[in-house]
Order: sequence, then C-alpha cells, then structure tokens
Amino acid sequence: MARDMLGFLFLIILFLVLVAFYYRKAILAKLPYLNRRYQRLPAVFSTNSFQSDIEGGLTSESFDLHQNIADGDNRLGLEDSEEIKRIMEAEGLNFDQARLFRMQRKFKTNNIDPQTGETALSRDYLVIQFSNFTKKDNMM
Repeated sequence: MARDMLGFLFLIILFLVLVAFYYRKAILAKLPYLNRRYQRLPAVFSTNSFQSDIEGGLTSESFDLHQNIADGDNRLGLEDSEEIKRIMEAEGLNFDQARLFRMQRKFKTNNIDPQTGETALSRDYLVIQFSNFTKKDNMM
C-alpha cells in the first residue's frame, strides 16, 4: 500500500515538473527576479545590435533606433532587449508600454514609488528629502 502511494506521489511530482518545464518562459516572465543571474554580465558578451533590436520590434516613434544606426552609433544595442521582449510577449504590450512596465517594476524592486513620475520618491520612511530651498525663500 505504501509502495503504491509512493509511486503515485512520484507521478504527481513528475507531472508538475513537466508542466513547469513546458511553461517555463511564462513563469520566468511573471517572476523576473528568478532570471536575474544573466543581467550582471557586461555588455561585451552581448551579441545584440540596434539592427537586431529593430528587427525584434524594439523601436517606436518616441524611441527611434533608426537614428542611432544613421548616426553610426557603435554601441551594442539596447541593454535589456531580451527582458523587454519577454514583457511584450507575456503582457501583450507594445514597445513603449513594455519599457514603462519594466522601469516601474525596477523602481518597485529598489523601493521607489513608480507612480511619482520624474521625482521618483522613495518609499523608505527613513529617507529625508529636501526641496529647492534658497536664501530668498528663507528670508520671507
């Protein structure tokens, strides 16, 4: 009886492993912190280029990579193009929306409020932030 139960448990675990392997891309897109080990590699190892980014759909009117090629830009292309492609596929977003989504998620992981726009206020209650305070304001 215990042997049959152990065999059944083994089959369930094997099934769950196979399902997780089959859906690994979708799972990794939802859990980006699991896929961070490759982000630390320097861009020297990248085979990316602006041309391949354009072919991959990573350009828009507000972020035009065609101009980089026309200007003879010698950089290796976009830094996190693979992550942006995964976000576009998993979330069904266009390039600009995926860039915004990635940046907001990066702000959240660094404990910065992603909704505050350019000011990017920290959510840490110990942070002291100073506004533009001049002597003229102090005299009044």
